[in-house]
Amino acid sequence: MSQALPQGIHPAIAQSLGALASDTEGMGLALCSDPDIAARHMEQLQAIDRISQSLRELARVLAASDPEAAVGEICLGDLRAALEEACAS
Repeated sequence: MSQALPQGIHPAIAQSLGALASDTEGMGLALCSDPDIAARHMEQLQAIDRISQSLRELARVLAASDPEAAVGEICLGDLRAALEEACAS
């Protein structure tokens, strides 16, 4: 059986996830600024954007004083559903 992470580590993980989200978003913006790349790789650029959004949402949940309420506020439907299911079990 695995043990829960110490509560004090959650803000550090949230900060790291937020930084990764910013880095990922910056990479996507840089790639989108090249019209040739944007035209050829739109699906991949959308995936980069989704990764960035997911990282931000996960960071927000970890940093929240009420993580279950934060899960309910997640904008990405499939991520929200997965985390709501995890909270229910």
